[in-house]
Amino acid sequence: MNRIKIVTDSTADLPEEFIIKHKITVIPLKIIFGEKTFRDGIDITNQQLYEQMEKNKIPGTSQPTPAEFASAYKKLAADGSSIISIHISSAMSGTCQSARLAKEMLPDLDIEVIDSRQVSMALGLIVLKAAISASEGKTKQEILKIISRIISKIQVYFIVDTLKYLKHGGRIGQAEALLGTILNVKPILHIKDGLVQPYEKVRSKTRAIERLVQIFSNYTGNKKVVCSLVHGMNPAAFDELLKKITPLLNCNEPVFSTLGSVVGTHVGPGVIGIIFAVE
Repeated sequence: MNRIKIVTDSTADLPEEFIIKHKITVIPLKIIFGEKTFRDGIDITNQQLYEQMEKNKIPGTSQPTPAEFASAYKKLAADGSSIISIHISSAMSGTCQSARLAKEMLPDLDIEVIDSRQVSMALGLIVLKAAISASEGKTKQEILKIISRIISKIQVYFIVDTLKYLKHGGRIGQAEALLGTILNVKPILHIKDGLVQPYEKVRSKTRAIERLVQIFSNYTGNKKVVCSLVHGMNPAAFDELLKKITPLLNCNEPVFSTLGSVVGTHVGPGVIGIIFAVE
């Protein structure tokens, strides 16, 4: 029986220990400062990215090429394995299209390319569930059903200090309606239909964090969840959110992550969020 190998891209923001433990292959996107290009998570750290952004240097980003995907696929399938390749929302990036073009270049290999319609640890949680299922010996069709189920359930809510980075990167979606909000009003955003969408406005970050906790509680009650807390080099806000939400968490292994360089480029420093799905 063929093994199933899981591939994703660096926008999943998976901590390194999970990537290693669950044998996940991560294809990096790229960060572009002028004429210099860096591979996300390899050539540039999150700290280095945010330091540059705080100097008003906002980089561009680019997706992996089909050739980069094809090279990885060929190596992974050399032992006859099947591949499930799960990626950032196609409404946000051309990464999924690059993966699909790579699949077309390799018609003899068994490759499934999946558009998660998500980003960051929402994608990460989907990938983790797939990788754990593969390690448990589940079949390809069983894993695909599990992926489809968690994609339909995953919820993402986050706070940004400013919308300027989302606007600059063209990833703002309908959240543009919140531009120009008055000082100290924090927009709560979510991912819907593969795009960043406005959820509501809350005055002050403390109240916004309390609202994130309330949203989580309203959705989950006491039900068991998979979940992740993320932040963009904002440990104080992360600690505040963690303290408030911990009593409500019915989650075997919450995943704590800092946003990677590509996602950080589009949301900016200071972001904090929660991702979850009822099991």
